[in-house]
Amino acid sequence: MIDPSLLELKHLSYLDLSGIDFQFSPIPAFLGSMTQLQHLNLSRTSLSGVVPHDLGNLSSLSVLDLGGNYSIMYDLVVDDLMWVSRLSSLEHLNMNYVDLSPTKDLLKVLNMLPSLLELSMSYSRLNNTNLQHACINSSLLNVQHLDLSHNYFYGEFPCFLHNMTSPRYLNLGFNSLNYNVDWINGFLSNKCHLKSLDLSINQFYGEISTVFQNLSGCWRYNLETLELSSNEFYGHLPEELGGLKKLTYLGLSYNAINGSIPTSLGTLSALSVLDLNYNELSGSIPSSLGNLSTLRTMDLFNNYLSGPIPSSIGNLRDLRNLYLGGDNCQISGRIPFSLGQLSNLEELNLSGTTLDSTLCEAHFAKLSKLRYLVLDSLKFRVGFDWAPPFQLGTLVMQSCDIEGQFPQWLRLQKELGGLNLVNCSISGALPNWFHYMNLSVLRLSQNDIQGPIPNNIGRMLPSLQFLYLEENYITGSIPDSICELKFLEALDLSKNQLSGNLLDCWGNFQELLLLRLASNEISGFIPNSIGGAYSLQSLHLNNNSLTGKLPSTLRNCTGLVVLDIGENILSGKLPIWIGEYLNQLRVLRLRENKFYGPIPSEFCKLSKLQILDLASNNLTERIPHCIGFWGVIGTLVLKRSWRHVYFEFVDERICKWFVRNCM
Repeated sequence: MIDPSLLELKHLSYLDLSGIDFQFSPIPAFLGSMTQLQHLNLSRTSLSGVVPHDLGNLSSLSVLDLGGNYSIMYDLVVDDLMWVSRLSSLEHLNMNYVDLSPTKDLLKVLNMLPSLLELSMSYSRLNNTNLQHACINSSLLNVQHLDLSHNYFYGEFPCFLHNMTSPRYLNLGFNSLNYNVDWINGFLSNKCHLKSLDLSINQFYGEISTVFQNLSGCWRYNLETLELSSNEFYGHLPEELGGLKKLTYLGLSYNAINGSIPTSLGTLSALSVLDLNYNELSGSIPSSLGNLSTLRTMDLFNNYLSGPIPSSIGNLRDLRNLYLGGDNCQISGRIPFSLGQLSNLEELNLSGTTLDSTLCEAHFAKLSKLRYLVLDSLKFRVGFDWAPPFQLGTLVMQSCDIEGQFPQWLRLQKELGGLNLVNCSISGALPNWFHYMNLSVLRLSQNDIQGPIPNNIGRMLPSLQFLYLEENYITGSIPDSICELKFLEALDLSKNQLSGNLLDCWGNFQELLLLRLASNEISGFIPNSIGGAYSLQSLHLNNNSLTGKLPSTLRNCTGLVVLDIGENILSGKLPIWIGEYLNQLRVLRLRENKFYGPIPSEFCKLSKLQILDLASNNLTERIPHCIGFWGVIGTLVLKRSWRHVYFEFVDERICKWFVRNCM
């Protein structure tokens, strides 16, 4: 707690306690009696409770900072803002991450702060009901810094914004504001000092070109940051965009902007970030972008761009991040060798392109700072003893041709945390040099890997969270050392030739969400310890030779969405507890076992169930009445002919969620 001995400092004018952990103690009311204070900073201090109104006695205060951070948001609450109106000398007010939802007449209070220059109320749970008297002649006329982002404002915003004449920084991002693009034009018309405008993640809409076609307003001389991402803008980008000569950040991602990239962008000599990803841009990448000598990020991912990557990209010697490609991308041709001259490049993503190119050592010649590399469907040809100039943190090379064996240069990547070599025709055994890395993600699916999983894999990779080795030719049993992977969230060894028994250590995996061991030659019982993996959401043990009964401990896995134990030799009656405890199930697949008896009426409690497949068992014909009303389920319940058709569709959609969390 804040020590009351501070009261002895009767002439204290500056108090900064920011960053100190007060362990959720309240703000003491006695601070309100320290009337000489001009600067009070309690930000990021883990204070909690209602902010005392006594702070309103600090009439000399020019700076009040109560801001929190994302990890401790809303621990502080303001139930009434009227005490703030008594701070007549206040110039800087920061209440980011403070819960202001109980307050009323916010603008009325702010109107009584004639000296206010900076106001930050981001992540404050504000909405339109907190704003009344919206069109008064507010003292916000003089505010230079206004941040109301990450709140719940919706519809049309109060007209006080139009009356502001001095804003330099305005952030209204992450709300649900709904305006035609004409509002932006009207707002910008007289904002001569505006340097930063962030309207991202709202519902602004209209022809984007109208924002830039009339650049006669004085705002174009000073604007440095323009962030309009994740709105509903459409149309093409005009050449007039090149008139924003001081622009350092341009964010227009996640809209419906089409047409070509204007060549005039190459004249924005101060530009540091160009973010146009997830639009409908077409045509080629202008070679003029190679003139942007200060550019650090170029993100053109997931557009309809075509043609080659211009060699002028190699001129961007300050570039840190380059993202091209995506599902709709039609970029083709060869990768220019000049790419290898980007000595400051840290992240490179060329996935989804139609490049017909072979990557060689020259493409990486000076990429000593590269940390993140994503490629697909490319040829990769380097010498056997190649020593890359970089140390990667993440490598994704899906469907690349890397000549069969595990690339030897990978053993030099000591900082690698994520490795994805899916469908790269890799053959041979799993190498024993993974212990040189600190992998949390390992995806080697759909290759030609043979032989056993290394016995010491759990000791080699103690930080592993995601292990995907499905669709290979791996033999032998599942090594006991996997029991040591206590951080594991997904384990997929399906469609191999694994034999032996299941591990009996599933209680070690408190974070495990996905377990897929389907289509192997695993035999024996399902151990009781399976119920110890209580976080499981998707369990696939189908198409093995498992025997015995389904262990009742599985009832502890109440979050299960998919349970597939079909095509085994399991026996006994269908467990009643499935219907009583596993109420999140959407897919229940028990087909082709030796279950007998009736279908429990408790299955009627599985209200979220979409797929029920009990075919090819020894069940009686009596079916609970409720199942007849489950649409598709009723068709699948005992039909031999449907097999996987509908099931595979649903199951794959579920599993893609885990894949996205993997890489």
